[in-house]
Parts: sequence; structure tokens; C-alpha cells
Amino acid sequence: MATIFSMIEIMNAALITQGFADAISENDGTDEWRLLSRNWASIVEGELEDGLYAFAKEQVELLTRSDGRFGYDDAYLVPPAAIHVRRLWVEDVQGNRDMTVDWVQDGAKVYVNAPDGVQIEYVTVADPSLWSANFARGVQMKLEACLLRSREAYREAAAMDAEAMAYFDRARKNSSRSRSAQPPYKPGRIARARFGRG
Repeated sequence: MATIFSMIEIMNAALITQGFADAISENDGTDEWRLLSRNWASIVEGELEDGLYAFAKEQVELLTRSDGRFGYDDAYLVPPAAIHVRRLWVEDVQGNRDMTVDWVQDGAKVYVNAPDGVQIEYVTVADPSLWSANFARGVQMKLEACLLRSREAYREAAAMDAEAMAYFDRARKNSSRSRSAQPPYKPGRIARARFGRG
């Protein structure tokens, strides 16, 4: 049976590994809780932005249109859980995808020339229970590096950061194996000739 990770369990693993005697509980007011909880979001979100993890992507259709900016006619609100948008495409009534649409993201909206709605794939912060073991271990080691820096052990913290990156690299490699090697739709030579001319 696979291990189910949680934020508190990962934080406590980092504390125990670094020789802290007491485990923490959520919002217990200790210095360790404040240190780890304040660094948690930047560690997790930063790595999720860098890596293409299968457990951190979502797809959704955006239909609620507003006026665009930056030279685009249409704007669509991105879900609040999204860190950033990876891909955007439009679908016609037959379900054919056009992945070549020009678009830009600015904070909470995507801007595009597509009045009938768009589909997006975005990065989200997945619940720790969905993380791979290598990703969770990388987060734990980044938290350990924070603890070491708080003790002014800067060389050890740098070594721990490097070790954490090795675990993140393994997690990225394993996650990339579970993805398709190609985008969901790529028009072929015949489709481009048939539909690409005006």
C-alpha cells in the first residue's frame, strides 16, 4: 500500500531528521511551526512551477468572457487554484483542437481572440496525499535546509538544497514517463493543407 503524505507529517519528518525532539502540530505557535509553515508555500509552489508533474495539472473549459487587453479581444478568468497556465487551446464543434492560438496570461486572466471560450491546462498545488515519494522527500529536504539556515549552518543547508534538487529531478523524470510524448492534438500535413488555407 502506498504511503499517504500530509503537510504535518512531512514537516515532522524534517524536524526529527534534524534532531528536534518535539513534533509539531498545526498552528501550535512554536518557532519551528512558524519557520516551516512560512516556507512551505514557496518551496512547493516554486517546484511545481519548475517541474511538469502529472499530479499537479488540471484541465478546464473557460466560458465566462470579459473584455480583453494587450491587443486581445477576449479575457477569461483563470481558476484561483492555478499557479500558472501551461497550455491554451480552442475546440470546434467537432472536437478538433487548435493548439496554435496566440494568448497571454496576466495574473488571474488569460487574454486571447476567442469569443466562444477556451480550454486550458494549468498547474495547481495538489494535495500532499497525491504527491510522489520523491517529490515529498524533496520538500522535506528543502524544509530541513530551512531549519539548518535557522541554526546558521549554511554549508549544510546548501548541501541539503542540492540533495533536495536531486530528489526533485527524480520526481520530474518519473512524472514525465507518465505523460504522453506529444501534445493532445497536432494537425498533420493533410489537415494543415485542408483547413489551413482561407
